[in-house]
Amino acid sequence: MEEMISKMKKIAYEDLSTKKVDRVIGFGKGDFIYEANPIFISNLEEVDLLVWDLFCVNNLSKYLINELKNYQKIGIFLKGCDSLGFNQLVKDNKVDPDNVIVYGVPCEGMIDPNKLSKKNLLKDLRYLRRVDEKLIIVTKQGEKELIAKDYEYDKCLKCKHPNPVVYSELLESNTLRNSILTDDFEEVDRIEDMNSEERYEYWSEQFSKCIRCYACRNICPVCSCDKCIFDNLDIGVSGKAKVDSEDQFFHIVRAYHVAGRCVDCGECSRVCPESIAIDKLNRKIIKDITEIYGEYDAGLNPSKSSVLVNYKLEDFDPFETSKGGK
Repeated sequence: MEEMISKMKKIAYEDLSTKKVDRVIGFGKGDFIYEANPIFISNLEEVDLLVWDLFCVNNLSKYLINELKNYQKIGIFLKGCDSLGFNQLVKDNKVDPDNVIVYGVPCEGMIDPNKLSKKNLLKDLRYLRRVDEKLIIVTKQGEKELIAKDYEYDKCLKCKHPNPVVYSELLESNTLRNSILTDDFEEVDRIEDMNSEERYEYWSEQFSKCIRCYACRNICPVCSCDKCIFDNLDIGVSGKAKVDSEDQFFHIVRAYHVAGRCVDCGECSRVCPESIAIDKLNRKIIKDITEIYGEYDAGLNPSKSSVLVNYKLEDFDPFETSKGGK
């Protein structure tokens, strides 16, 4: 980790001092040891604030939309899942790649503080490091050796792209890490196996938890409209009162809005304060697209058109046959 931090600081300092970039987006430490937050650096004196550790989970690509309105050239540190978001922003014409220098950072998986907390490992946490598949944690009580995957974010367990898929400069050799989950859609299959009443109850319960904070929308790299329909008060699609039908409407509209464009970075579910299974809804659509049109990874290739904006006469029409509920 220390070696990576040194590389980050060195490249940020060099590119800022030579005016190669006007702004650098990376990670800085939060108030607690288990916090790493996005930081925005324009001055050389701020470069020392850069960090890289097992809590740098945020997908930074979304911040490019607003930052490029004020800065001509930006350098940004992106992990594998983040780079998919970057590619999709390029494909959606939200970001000009010529104005961005991507510093690629391979990722071995980020650690979820909530999973540490459940095992009472956050209290008095002093230090944390990863050695291959082991997690070394140091507290006041001493040092413990744990199995790293037991404490990774759920989204990291199924990550298929730990290495950046696009970069201007790669800061370290690619990691050999593979996805731990063997079945990409196991959780989706479990919901599909429910009968229609059970599925309705499941999703009704999930959506009823929504407090309409829009954290999922705000963090999503492909929720990039200049003005969201749910911020347009003139059309009356969203009221002030908490109404189940409006909560359901929001999540279903958002899911279809990102259909074929969702890069499956899992940030929507990670930031949800109510732990709504937003990622499962997105992955249901990804599963359907895969089964109908073949395997397609949004954000993997910015020059390849999305399956949902192409049309061929021989395309399968899923509406020709009524499936009904199971």
